[in-house]
Amino acid sequence: MSHGISTAAGALPASSVPVGASPFVYANTQPFPVSVLVSGGTVTAIEVSRNGGSTWILAGLLAGQYALQPNDQLRVTYAVAPTLTMIPGT
Repeated sequence: MSHGISTAAGALPASSVPVGASPFVYANTQPFPVSVLVSGGTVTAIEVSRNGGSTWILAGLLAGQYALQPNDQLRVTYAVAPTLTMIPGT
């Protein structure tokens, strides 16, 4: 189920993020903030970087909603792939 969110880019729906090999890195390439929901799977670490991946900050949780500013990155390490959903403009 997708919900339209009003953003600087107009109304954009939430969308599934195809998860690659572990550790998987999602980069917010949008010119506006997004949230990424991480659920399910067997996650062993979630980290955030605000400097292009030079420094990673351990989130301390293994699931949840993570707010990313433009150019922020989210790194998810897992044994079984989780589901990631990107929600624009949040």
